Amino acid sequence: MNGYGYRWLCIVCLVTAVALAAGCGRPTLPGQQFRGERAETEINPPTTSPLPQEPFFEAGAAEARVRVVAFFPIDAEHRVLMDLLRDLADEYPGKVYVQYVDYRTREGDRLYTLADMPSPGLLINGQKAYDIQAEPNPYTVDFMQEMGRYWTAEDLRRAVAQEVEAVYGEGAAAGD
Repeated sequence: MNGYGYRWLCIVCLVTAVALAAGCGRPTLPGQQFRGERAETEINPPTTSPLPQEPFFEAGAAEARVRVVAFFPIDAEHRVLMDLLRDLADEYPGKVYVQYVDYRTREGDRLYTLADMPSPGLLINGQKAYDIQAEPNPYTVDFMQEMGRYWTAEDLRRAVAQEVEAVYGEGAAAGD
């Protein structure tokens, strides 16, 4: 092999080594490069609590037509939200069904993926954002944001009451 061929062989080996080190050659589907990684920001801080024994809990009647599904960790930090959801199911017996899913568990992650959730949050009859018809100014609440910072317990109560009225008719949220 002459000097010219040897140089090309060295260049090809060097380029191949750099490409392998850079990750070339591993096909990655678009949008999948960061799957499984969660950004640790103020909005989505790391969860250090242990995994629960059960991946979710349910409250209310399974046949209820107003369904609230929350995707948050089951831990002491989220106790206020868990209690609020149970109270809503008790407040509207037979009308509101609540499912609280810990997305960190295997079954919870499956449900989280099926619901096409962009971040931890909750759904009211499949809606991630809800228009609250408040007087004098209606507003929209994005339940994909952090409770207490972007929406309140009162916002959730209003949204559920409004959905109960929409599904079951005028006056249904006031009681039976």
